[in-house]
Amino acid sequence: MERGEEPESNPMKTLLEAMVTTLDRPALAVDDAEAFLLGDDHVIVNISLQCNSPVPFYIKEWHLDLPPPLQVGEDGDLNKRMFQHAIPEGEMLLFGFKCTRNELSETADSICERPLLRVVLQDDFGKTFLQVLPVHLEEIYNKLRKENNYAELYTATAELKCSLEEGAVGRPVPFAYDLNLQSLVTPKQRKGAGLKGNASLSSVHDCPILYTIVSDGCDWIVSGNVQGLIKPSPGKQSLSLRFRAIPVQSGILRNFPELYLEYLPTTKNSLSPPITVQCHNPVSFQSFAYTSSHSLAVPAQIVEEF
Repeated sequence: MERGEEPESNPMKTLLEAMVTTLDRPALAVDDAEAFLLGDDHVIVNISLQCNSPVPFYIKEWHLDLPPPLQVGEDGDLNKRMFQHAIPEGEMLLFGFKCTRNELSETADSICERPLLRVVLQDDFGKTFLQVLPVHLEEIYNKLRKENNYAELYTATAELKCSLEEGAVGRPVPFAYDLNLQSLVTPKQRKGAGLKGNASLSSVHDCPILYTIVSDGCDWIVSGNVQGLIKPSPGKQSLSLRFRAIPVQSGILRNFPELYLEYLPTTKNSLSPPITVQCHNPVSFQSFAYTSSHSLAVPAQIVEEF
């Protein structure tokens, strides 16, 4: 055998097994997605992904695209520096985003038809590929659409105060609802939102408001000024509604009379927006049974003479 020639040898045989999981399941799959309202103009979006790839990989970058009126805030990516390690098969990845509600962001270039999470994966050899994952957030979008029917805030706050912490069954108890109408007198209108076919707050802010204090009758019977009209004005943003309630059963009562507000329609066929009342009630009221009773007994003959 001359120098430089390869010796004769039997061919080598080997068996290679490869399994491409993306033919059955994608490398990443959305396991769950939830969204929660945070105040008036913010939404927290949580997305959990499951890794199905038998070969570990790294997540290089990611981006969440949302249709209007939601968009990820400037500091809304809560996942920075969280995925700088190899991700094995079966591991769950949790993403969190703080989003803002802004109807003015609906431009032709930025409109996205449905929520999408774009994830760029990288293997040990530096090769990257993009995976686009649809995210189901229909519940939060349906809630936002319902709110847009009345985009302005028709909300009043009230605090129920009781001068007594305990009393007897059948004895009247003085109550007072301290009502704050500031949001109705000087409403906050959401930017870019409008009411289609419904009354705007500019057309109802001068309308009188009917208040009604009711009880289901199981714990209390209400009396006094339990219904009347309120004329809201900039100089009358708060007022006190006083009434009396009579406990009808003994024990610790945790249910109290409720307050309802509604606009009186200006015309017969006009529609008025509903008013939401956020009430703060006492923790409880101790109601005692009868301990004594004063009565007068007279002979039957004397009663007949009367």
